Amino acid sequence: MKRQRVLFFISSLGGGGAERVMVDLLRNIDRSRIEPTLVLLYPHEDSPYRQYLPEDIRVIVVTRKSDSLPGKLLQLLNFIKTIHKEKPNVIVSMLTHNNIMAMLSGLLFGIRVIACEHNTLSEVIKTKEGRRILGLPVSRLVKIFYRFADKIIAVSEGIESNLISDFGIMPEKVQTIYNPIDLSRINALISVSPGHLFFRDQKPIVIAMGRLTPQKGFDILLKGFSRVISEIDARLIVMGEGPQRAYLENIIRNLGITDKVYLSGFQRNPYALLSHSDIFVLSSHYEGLPMAILEAMACGIPVISADCRSGPREILQNGQCGILVPVNNETALAEAITRLLKDREQREEFTKRGKERMKDFTVNEIVRQYEDVICEVASLDKEDST
Repeated sequence: MKRQRVLFFISSLGGGGAERVMVDLLRNIDRSRIEPTLVLLYPHEDSPYRQYLPEDIRVIVVTRKSDSLPGKLLQLLNFIKTIHKEKPNVIVSMLTHNNIMAMLSGLLFGIRVIACEHNTLSEVIKTKEGRRILGLPVSRLVKIFYRFADKIIAVSEGIESNLISDFGIMPEKVQTIYNPIDLSRINALISVSPGHLFFRDQKPIVIAMGRLTPQKGFDILLKGFSRVISEIDARLIVMGEGPQRAYLENIIRNLGITDKVYLSGFQRNPYALLSHSDIFVLSSHYEGLPMAILEAMACGIPVISADCRSGPREILQNGQCGILVPVNNETALAEAITRLLKDREQREEFTKRGKERMKDFTVNEIVRQYEDVICEVASLDKEDST
């Protein structure tokens, strides 16, 4: 089969899980099968992932001058013009709003589109920021446009099930491919000293990671942690930045735990902090396939996670590789943290099982699955013409 010209599309290379997946794909994709180009909507010069982007990747940035509706519409028009100019064989897009833009362009120009869905859409559209795109309801747009995708990659079986049951996507169009973990890159970074005072205090460290947004449930984690320290003199680190920082700082002050909690902001090397901590906690209300859990397990620390609709239960194999607790339950979360901090043997067992589980997420295997889907979709052109 000839080498395929593939346009990979995502909004930015900010510090999120989908962005990390995109970079790992571009780093490892087989250049003998695929000629990749990256299209972004935001500049990437200051991106935390910029240093990992391969030098041979051509990057096109379709920026906008304002966040007004006319500015967004003009950006969409310029994106469509870019697709027309580039004429790729296949577009691979990530994240819901981008997927809709890609499918609209694919329909206009007869280009094959693979849409990658990283979140549980039924939960996303309940939120204010996830409800609309350009003033139109996302749920309606998904039902209209997703059926025109040539393939939809769901990053978990939970997302696949949600797309089929709640959005009417035909089962044969959806395929689950897990997010990849680049163990060699992580192993090269975990030995770096984390530096923060907490790691010199010889106190147990609980750590969490994610954007400071309502989705991540960090307020639940803080309240649960305040119960933990009534029994164990532990410390909590939350890596990430976002709009809820002031809100979370206020909770920390009101709980009287300012000397035991550190909001570290975004960390370019989170693995140094993860690998030196005792327990990782994910407190989200909803997820797709949380990269944070995968990265924590790759760093060799045990995981406690909220049992949200998609992702954690799959990764942790129904609780065999970590502890699952009810969503939005600070009491259950506190009890699980306290119990695991007291049980070194259980922590070591979860660490062992977690490292074994990571074999199912190796970057080479996951990227090969993406390559196969891309080549399969590209070959549809030949089939359609016969």
